[in-house]
Amino acid sequence: MKRIAPRLATIILFTSGIFVLSGWAREKAWAPVKHPFLNFQLTYQSLLLLWALISLFASYLLNPKRFKQIMRAGAVSAPAKALKIFGIKEGDSWLKTGISLTLVISSVTAIFIFFQLQSHYPDYGILKKYWIWIFLFALTNSFSEEMIFRVGIDIPMYDLLPSRYIFLLSAVIFGIAHYGGTPGGFAGMLMAGLLGYVLSKSLYETRGVFWAWWIHFWQDVIIMGALFLI
Repeated sequence: MKRIAPRLATIILFTSGIFVLSGWAREKAWAPVKHPFLNFQLTYQSLLLLWALISLFASYLLNPKRFKQIMRAGAVSAPAKALKIFGIKEGDSWLKTGISLTLVISSVTAIFIFFQLQSHYPDYGILKKYWIWIFLFALTNSFSEEMIFRVGIDIPMYDLLPSRYIFLLSAVIFGIAHYGGTPGGFAGMLMAGLLGYVLSKSLYETRGVFWAWWIHFWQDVIIMGALFLI
């Protein structure tokens, strides 16, 4: 417990710090262009990326050996452990599993957000105008959040907790962090929590960040597009 407490405190520091960054970016957004949301994202994503790098440095100091093990793409075709809720069978290749999860989870996210957007009467022409920014912010946001919510939890807790508890911790924190996000509310929190669990599982089983980042990236493309539409 003496070893867990300071590491858990570090995890809480970096995950909760995201809310501080978001609030500060809304109030103090750098304003190089006339689009308010674009200005906010330019400021927030820059701060978030810096925060993620600091988190990575802290993770390295806490567990250098584990840091070196998973800070790579990993074995993208490694066998997976069964997880029935996601249709993952024992021994399934993560190549097959990762592609399937990307398609299924992205489809569910897109459908859920589509219905949420209808009350905003979205102009889908906006996506064509801002698609470069959408992909750029999805890239930086998915990378930063994976470094904080997945790597930043796995590395400190790797030699202290059973793997399933690490997955659950990542799921709970990731879900809570997205309660006020897009999609938000209890349903959004549940979706983010389930996603957090399976992404943490992929990190552990492949000993790398590729699938966690890849699946997260495509969710953020959809979500970032929705935020521009709103």
